[in-house]
Amino acid sequence: MHTATMRYVFKEWNFDEACALWRTIVLAEAKKAPGLVRMEFLTSSPQAMAIGIWEEKANAESFMRTGVFKRLMEKLSGMIVADPKAEQWELDSFIG
Repeated sequence: MHTATMRYVFKEWNFDEACALWRTIVLAEAKKAPGLVRMEFLTSSPQAMAIGIWEEKANAESFMRTGVFKRLMEKLSGMIVADPKAEQWELDSFIG
């Protein structure tokens, strides 16, 4: 499995609105994404982290090619402190 994370730092006064935009734009697209195992959005104002768990890295890459991130960033214009930070992870161990 492949995990992709994206860390956001929002301006404090836009935090709730920015989180709502993320949920509206990203979750709607993720629901129909092939290979998605799980999508999470963690918040601790003014930060948030999106976690996407995918069957394969290619599924995560395909999701990003839908333009969802570009649409999100256009809507978040002026609401973020810095560019979001993306990271890629491969599952090593799991207890569930």
